[in-house]
Amino acid sequence: MANQDYLTPELRQQVEQLKQSIQQNPTTPRTYTPRARILWDWSNAYALSGGFLPVNLTTAVRPVLPTVPSRRNATAIDYYVKELTLVDEEPDALGEVVADLGPFEARTYVTFKQEFHVGSKPIEKGGGILVARHFMPGYGPYQVDDPSGDNYISISSSNPDVSFQNAGFPMSGMHGAFRGTAPALIFRVEKGTLNPGDVVTVTYGDRSGGGRGLLMGSASTDFLPVPLYVDFDGSDHCYALPIQPIAVSGSEIAGVHVFAPSVVRPGETFDISVRAQDLFYNRAKGPIPGFKVYANGKLWQTVSASDQAITVIANQAFEKAGVYHVTAVSEDGSIEGAGNPILVSETATKIAWGDTHGHSGFAEGIGTPDRFMEWAKEDARLEFVTHSEHDIWMDDFEWNELVANVKDYSEPGRFVAYLGYEWTTQNRFGGHHNVLFRTPDNNFRIPNQIYPTLSSLYQGLRENFSMKDVLVIPHAHQAGDYRQSDPELQTLVEIMSKHGTFEWFGRMYLNHGHEVGFIAASDDHLSQPGYTAPSGNYHSQRGGLAAVLTNDQSRDGIFDAMKSLQAYATSGDKIILDVSINNQGMGQRIPFQKNRKIEGKVIGTVPISSITVVKNDEEIWHKDYLTVKSGNFVDEEEFYITFSSESFPMHPQDNPRGTRGWNGRLEIEGADILSFEGSDFLHPEVSNLERDPDKMNALLFATGTRGDTSSIKLKLANIQRGAQVKLSFNPAREQGSPTRFRPAARIGRASVTLSFDDLKKGQARKAIPLDVYRDRVTFRRVINTGEKVVEFALADESQMQGDYYYVRVVQANDAMAWSSPIWVGGVATR
Repeated sequence: MANQDYLTPELRQQVEQLKQSIQQNPTTPRTYTPRARILWDWSNAYALSGGFLPVNLTTAVRPVLPTVPSRRNATAIDYYVKELTLVDEEPDALGEVVADLGPFEARTYVTFKQEFHVGSKPIEKGGGILVARHFMPGYGPYQVDDPSGDNYISISSSNPDVSFQNAGFPMSGMHGAFRGTAPALIFRVEKGTLNPGDVVTVTYGDRSGGGRGLLMGSASTDFLPVPLYVDFDGSDHCYALPIQPIAVSGSEIAGVHVFAPSVVRPGETFDISVRAQDLFYNRAKGPIPGFKVYANGKLWQTVSASDQAITVIANQAFEKAGVYHVTAVSEDGSIEGAGNPILVSETATKIAWGDTHGHSGFAEGIGTPDRFMEWAKEDARLEFVTHSEHDIWMDDFEWNELVANVKDYSEPGRFVAYLGYEWTTQNRFGGHHNVLFRTPDNNFRIPNQIYPTLSSLYQGLRENFSMKDVLVIPHAHQAGDYRQSDPELQTLVEIMSKHGTFEWFGRMYLNHGHEVGFIAASDDHLSQPGYTAPSGNYHSQRGGLAAVLTNDQSRDGIFDAMKSLQAYATSGDKIILDVSINNQGMGQRIPFQKNRKIEGKVIGTVPISSITVVKNDEEIWHKDYLTVKSGNFVDEEEFYITFSSESFPMHPQDNPRGTRGWNGRLEIEGADILSFEGSDFLHPEVSNLERDPDKMNALLFATGTRGDTSSIKLKLANIQRGAQVKLSFNPAREQGSPTRFRPAARIGRASVTLSFDDLKKGQARKAIPLDVYRDRVTFRRVINTGEKVVEFALADESQMQGDYYYVRVVQANDAMAWSSPIWVGGVATR
């Protein structure tokens, strides 16, 4: 023990008693709760002293469980008491890890080393070094069988008397199969003993045998977790070693994006940001070319060439009211990109764009909290953000750092960081809920480890805070229990994130009588909130955004607007949406009137495809703005092949259905493919769209959908009578959050033929049934250019009190937006 004990005298006494009692009697379900409480306090005290905690400790040690403790719960207590006992009584036992820190370029083959300097505790025969893999970063799969192959891992030692033998080791949690167990790589000491001071070197992407190296993931980061563990004696107790901050940079420029406020007043000055990015949305690695920035096709600003990926141009203004669409083109014309539309209006309500749900390496993601905040503020140019780390992976030291970051990165008039966390449990105990606080002052988390059910979360928040200063937002990935809601705490529901599109989830809250608005969020786990490429196989979409309607973009102004439902959701594009009923805006309950005039305006980032009005869970009005509905084919025509799948759970209270992969071949008979483009084919590592090398009129494709759509845009020529589209789909398996009642389905081979003659009213659909779901392929004939600004109006009549209405928008690029509901008459929940 250190001279200055990190434990209070009272806790020290409890800890020593806990050590002794476990040596005498292993933990049982009966003794679990008091022991877990002591271990929880001990762990947090150790973390606050600067100690490194094993990543899975805080999720394995839960002082208050929602069910009766199990044998597995009890075993976890003994495991982590042993882990903390070693570092408590022999602080030098774990030695030191030194690594090549980079930065290494994203999606390139690299070689780097980690050296483990053996501490005061030797590693005996049978013990060894566990070379674990984090499940998130996307680096290549380790292999030890082929030195000439990619991702080859080797080990060596400074002690010539020691040799190693590689083997598999069952690993679960963050550095294993996450929700299950998978074999990890362990190098066991076959001969000799590793003594204090010996150095063990693990080489990742060893090229000595001719391999290309280890393939880095696509996400840049300041903290790539490449974990190591040590087993001292072959007991299979693997002690976690501190993770080193390996960095990954972006790669060469592949695109550009312009960020600007969505609504400004005539003559009001504002800043724009021109951001050069690589193929994976990272900041591009220099040199960066100069750019010309256009507004509605007219040259507006210029950006000089530099080595910086982000250039902020201050004090811009438009004197004339109207809508301005912004684009950027590199000086040589090779790089083009766009920005969000800017509405210049004297009266329109301003929009604060934010992300209420994102993660870093403090939970199961990658990157530091500082990287998270910097990305939100500078890369995504958000007006507000919440770093809502999972409570089950958080200790008190990490919470304090989140509090400090909220204060450090907030900048009045420019950027608001809200303190928050994600209350995390299975959906049968309430599901995942993000908890946001108005201010970072005098706030603490009500964690799942102590408040393990949704009703206890509500109770804990009510007992400790003013309801006006706390906001709770459920989401559908581990589905929140829509049967219960606290009307003072829970005024918004997250209906879209990188995990999928879950409009059904918002509908379930509305159908159970809850008065809630809609927002979306990224749920990004790469410390890249608000603007990020999908990652994680097909089980990923573009990250959503929350649009908050308020002219007061201060901390109080944005928070009050969220509490009062003045918000709407988008799937990532900054679509401007205004909806009213009888001149009253979204999120409100207006006085009862029999006659309702529903009006709206949409300003898209690209042309609008469709607008739908939903009333009481039924679509009452729909208009298609993109489909060509009649007329003969001309020399060149544009068509969309669109894939869609439903995401609602087959059984009530289950988690949503997983992502459906669409992987196969498309062939056109009777027409020529001039060009093709993927819309929402966003995943850089999995999505694919290319011409079949064996046939010019065929394409190979791979994409995924989960409650949304993904399209292939075709330009065709020489369309003949009887032309057809033939689609063949390879077998696939649904991927997503674990379901309780319906296992993820295996999807067999399928084929679909769509005839050009079947384009009745401009489109033809084929359903592909699976269980209760009707996944679809849609073939559409579309106009070459469409309207980005659309106004709509309709009248509805009803005698019913409490009807609710909301609007869904779909763009030509498959991006979506949803207004928060408007209620007519009736009584709000209390």
